[in-house]
Amino acid sequence: MLTENKFSKYLIYAIGEIILVVIGILIALQVNNQNNISAEKQALKNYLGKIAQNINDDIEVGQFMLKSRTEQSALCANATNLIANRDFSENSQAIITNAFFAMIIEQSINFNKSGFESLKNSGYLQYLDNSNVEKLIYNYYNTVDNILFEESSCQVWANDLELELQKSGFFSEWLEFENRPNQKLNEILGNYTDILCEHKGNDIVLTLYFRGFLFDPYLTDWYKEQITLGKELLKAIEEYKNNKG
Repeated sequence: MLTENKFSKYLIYAIGEIILVVIGILIALQVNNQNNISAEKQALKNYLGKIAQNINDDIEVGQFMLKSRTEQSALCANATNLIANRDFSENSQAIITNAFFAMIIEQSINFNKSGFESLKNSGYLQYLDNSNVEKLIYNYYNTVDNILFEESSCQVWANDLELELQKSGFFSEWLEFENRPNQKLNEILGNYTDILCEHKGNDIVLTLYFRGFLFDPYLTDWYKEQITLGKELLKAIEEYKNNKG
């Protein structure tokens, strides 16, 4: 009888110890899980912070390109009118030449997508529990990709037309390379003439200018959208980070 009582006590004690160990393990797992979640949320906030830094820089790029493309649109329209009116004064020659080089010289567009790419590759995007922020992120970077595609397409097209002008001899005749060799880029001044207006290269130049004229509103609208979305996303990210503590 005594033996049975001792065994019962030991059994109850053992079961109690097991229960305590199990509870301890569950508590430890819960704490560890909470720590992991906290770390993941902090990592997500860090990635969003990096994206915000990138977007601040991107907005400056977009504002510069918006101003540049708007000015180029007006410049190309002006150059087209001067050629159509056969106005080849010295001042007009400068406008016609500047419009051409504005179209063929590539402008570096340094949008920074490093923060967004890092977030996608990290897998932490799944922890973003804010559909508005997620939607704005994708809309913003889709717009950036559209801008880069349109700018790249335009540059390739312009370079192909430039090559046609060189092959046809129009380019060297217009810029008088034989009479004025080794000109510096910022000193080049073309000599557009009535004779050149009859050259087949004239149509290529006017096509370039027409495409440049269409920068506003077509291409400039993309930059306006990028700037607007960027500002909205910055605000949404800041609110999200503040709400999460």
